[in-house]
Amino acid sequence: MAVKSEFIQVNRLQLHYREWGNPKDSHALIFLHGFAATSRIWDEVAEELSKDFRVIAIDQRGHGESDIDPNHDYSRTSQVDDIHGIVELLELETVTLIGHSMGGANAICYAADRPDIVSALVVVETAGDMLRSGVERLKRLLKSGDEFNSLSEAANALYEYQSYAAPDQIHRRALATFTETPEGTWIWNFDNSFRNPTVRPPDPDPGQRRLADLGESAEKVVCPVMIVRGGKTDMYTPESVQRLSRRMANARISLIEEVGHHIPTDDPGTLSLNIREFLQSLPVI
Repeated sequence: MAVKSEFIQVNRLQLHYREWGNPKDSHALIFLHGFAATSRIWDEVAEELSKDFRVIAIDQRGHGESDIDPNHDYSRTSQVDDIHGIVELLELETVTLIGHSMGGANAICYAADRPDIVSALVVVETAGDMLRSGVERLKRLLKSGDEFNSLSEAANALYEYQSYAAPDQIHRRALATFTETPEGTWIWNFDNSFRNPTVRPPDPDPGQRRLADLGESAEKVVCPVMIVRGGKTDMYTPESVQRLSRRMANARISLIEEVGHHIPTDDPGTLSLNIREFLQSLPVI
């Protein structure tokens, strides 16, 4: 199904999203990517699910074609407020949220805030406690180069980090992570402050601190939830995923065995199938 590229003004920023399906449907699946990624990581999953649903994949602030926040405010609260704005401006009556890692945390917090709107929730590789090994590996990837001479060179850097994905998927992941310059080189497609440890975000105000504890938000989620975990992930332990699941009233865990943290890249086909089966098991979405 054809995809459309759209922009919307939310919280003083121009945010970009990709959309499949009937734009008149009042229900949509909203996809949220993880840190240092873009909406393009969802292309295969979104295209498959758009056979039955309206699908919207958002470049969250500072990522992809969305504006960089001038104050480097990428707090969870600000990102959740962006979701509020998008849902309201697109006049969606209900949504199913599907988020990976950081996007999964944002989805949980929005679902906690708006139980009247979120009818189902899928969180992929999200939990409250991150493993140091996974975080350090991501930092090494982001430090692997400022720019690359070709997309293949950029993809090779990704492969060192995502060794469970097939080569064609790594190529697609590179397209979702890098953008070509007028000079023909390839650079990271997000705010460069994410790669700079000296850049500090603004001091959080009390409103921003309200979503700091993911578990507290999880306890307020009332819709059906599927948590998807990668069997080879280096970012979360099975125990941390279990702890998150137990804090939600109506959650189940789905394990995809031979994948790492980046399930939308490692195995989009199985992920699509799991999401479809989960949504079909619900009485209404």
